[in-house]
Amino acid sequence: MSKEEIAWVSFLRKKVKNKKDVLVGIGDDCAYVKLGKEHLVLKSDLSIEDVHFNRKKTSLSMIGERAVARVLSDFAACAAKPKFIGVSVGIPRYIKRRQLESILDGIIKSSKKYGFSLIGGDTSRAQKLFIDVWGIGTAEKFISRSKAAEDDHIFVTGKIGRRDFHSSFKPRIDDALRLAKGFKITSMIDISDGFAIDLYRVLALSSKGAVIFKDKLPLTRGIDDIYRGEDYELIFTVDKDEPRINKLMKSFYCVGRIKKKNFGYKIEDRGVLRKIKVKGYSHL
Repeated sequence: MSKEEIAWVSFLRKKVKNKKDVLVGIGDDCAYVKLGKEHLVLKSDLSIEDVHFNRKKTSLSMIGERAVARVLSDFAACAAKPKFIGVSVGIPRYIKRRQLESILDGIIKSSKKYGFSLIGGDTSRAQKLFIDVWGIGTAEKFISRSKAAEDDHIFVTGKIGRRDFHSSFKPRIDDALRLAKGFKITSMIDISDGFAIDLYRVLALSSKGAVIFKDKLPLTRGIDDIYRGEDYELIFTVDKDEPRINKLMKSFYCVGRIKKKNFGYKIEDRGVLRKIKVKGYSHL
């Protein structure tokens, strides 16, 4: 199912013709647009009951907090700062006023923690609880998924497969801003659907292949961690000529290299190369 989603995005990219003021559009973590002399980063994301969260396993406050954090993680993936956030909520009849207030508490907690302004949204009746979060931000140096180059180093910011699906997480905004400012970062994406599928999205947009070194992967349980999703770490690629690559290697995990497209997408395990399955969480 994961490839079906990628195929759908590819179809949309071909179908929709953007004007020159859309600098980065469909297919990336965020859109990047020009409005007069200003450049804006735009993002929206859905959190739907029994798809993205289980109401019985997740507190209402945490549902609100995580819904916003998912958008903030996409801002991080583009090295952008969130400025304004809007939230629309579909409210089923079994959600009462005090419960809705608990969801709002989680959203307000995030606004105080990450410094964005909550500027409005919409509410409606719905069969199940859903939250649509949209955001506007800025970026001094916007990092897309599409600029990975041959021989770039592939990094990940933290361990894979360690996060509880129902707990809070910290979007890597500060790390992303430091990386974009201080190093030759060529592409970046956050891990929401799984390391394997999310890195593949970078390769697809960049028209490249990759080799991943199994012994370098920061796994928690085992190799299946690369398909698990919900890590919200960042995968980023670094120019092969980055002079301070050793400094990055001390702070993050260098797990592979970018290759030519015809090399394919492979993992090296004790000297043996095999294809990586392109799978992970799918929205379709």
